[in-house]
Amino acid sequence: MFFIYLSVMLYFCLEVSILGIEDKKFIIRYVAIYIRKSRAEGMEDLEKHRMVLIDLCKRNNFKYVEYMEVGTSDSIDLRPKICKLLKEVEEGVYDAVCVVEYDRLGRGDLGEQDRLKKAFQKSNTLIITPDKIYDLNDDIDDTYADLKGFFARQEYKMITKRLRQGKKIGARRGQWTNGIPPFPYVYQRYKDKYNPKGIVIHDERYIIYRNMIEEAIKGIPPQKIAENFNRKGILTVKSNYWRGETVQRLLTDETHLGKIISNKTQGDGHKQKRPNAKALKVFPKSEWVVVENCHEPAKTQEEHDRIVELIGNRKLIGTKARHQTYAFSGLIKCAKCGHSHTYYVKRNEVFMKPCWYINPVGEKCRNEGIRISFIEKMVLEEIKKYKVDFIANETEAENDTLNSINEMIIECDANLQRQKRALEVVNDAYEYGDYCRSEWLRRKKKWEDEIYHTSNTLYELKKKAKSTAKITNADRQKMLDAFLENITETTDNAARNDLYRTIIESIVWQKNGDDIKVIVNFK
Repeated sequence: MFFIYLSVMLYFCLEVSILGIEDKKFIIRYVAIYIRKSRAEGMEDLEKHRMVLIDLCKRNNFKYVEYMEVGTSDSIDLRPKICKLLKEVEEGVYDAVCVVEYDRLGRGDLGEQDRLKKAFQKSNTLIITPDKIYDLNDDIDDTYADLKGFFARQEYKMITKRLRQGKKIGARRGQWTNGIPPFPYVYQRYKDKYNPKGIVIHDERYIIYRNMIEEAIKGIPPQKIAENFNRKGILTVKSNYWRGETVQRLLTDETHLGKIISNKTQGDGHKQKRPNAKALKVFPKSEWVVVENCHEPAKTQEEHDRIVELIGNRKLIGTKARHQTYAFSGLIKCAKCGHSHTYYVKRNEVFMKPCWYINPVGEKCRNEGIRISFIEKMVLEEIKKYKVDFIANETEAENDTLNSINEMIIECDANLQRQKRALEVVNDAYEYGDYCRSEWLRRKKKWEDEIYHTSNTLYELKKKAKSTAKITNADRQKMLDAFLENITETTDNAARNDLYRTIIESIVWQKNGDDIKVIVNFK
């Protein structure tokens, strides 16, 4: 490949000198300087290129405007500076564009190369490098540019291939290959800590992260944690306000367990994708490559499992109930239909509305409402009774919960094996010619999706079984003590709602006239 390239370049260089293309006189006054940093270069290289091009402009008395960019050379649409420059080139703003090499404008596919060429050809704009002036309306320069673009594209593809391979190999060796490390980590070195090609904990940030973990374990939602930090003036590394999504991502990230995880996805999941990018494919957790003990953990596995469980349970709560307007928001369920009750305020007192549900044949549920203070009194009595009478016999109930989860695991695993066998049958049938390709792809995708969802469900059930086995009666006793100690002193409804959720799964309510029943389902 190299010898072919060299031969072609020599031929065109000779052809150019024979025809005297370089001796042509071009009228050039206004130019744009375009500088782009490639993958293997640093910012000092960018500055060197800038100095070379500025010197070129000064020697030739060009008036110039600078366009400096740090980004991929693959897609034009992902580079805002080149997009702006091309628009101005098409409008004929400049006589020429100066670059250190022709391929700095782009190393994309044939469509990208054609887009660049058309912009310069239509406006008769030249491309100037320190070695050559390209007039793309000249046949020889046009062909020469095509060859330069072709070989630049091949070089780019080889570089990206090696980069992907290097990232995969590095991740499997326990090295950090995913860009900026997640908070509170920094890359490789902090004070006397050193982890070659790995990440280490930043001590000052670690204090903030541990505060985040402790609040999450108490049942405080990520959005509230972010708001608390912002009120205290605790900002992100980039001095921005915290957001609930950012906090949740940090709380559930398994990197903080000391792991490096790869092979989670394939393809491009960005909103702005390259034209030739593959669609994003998410692999089931059973196919992830997990390397343990790569760096110092920032949380324990028990803390992680508990936080994931709390966040997962929160997703089951209705959107309005998440606002925690009232102490029992999202907690009280109708005994007749299972739907959540709603509330209203009258004369500074909170009331629970009758159940709103109407079934498909138009019949109302008719479960009556009541003053919330009455319900709270009954619930607090149930909690005290639970502490005195029930904790002593909790071991039996605890075993029942664990047995129920284990039964679900067995059923889910059996279902997964059936789905895998079904996928094998589909593949075998295609090999025997029973299906056409389109039908095989449709059936194959269906079973692959089923396997993916079942694998994730099985993974979550196993984690839940593990965390359930670790929750002791002592842990439940501590949660009850903390609840009873704080509930009478807490007046804020959102805080009261958080406290109730630490020990209560739901409250089942039924009222028919004077006949009232309250069942409290504890966690």
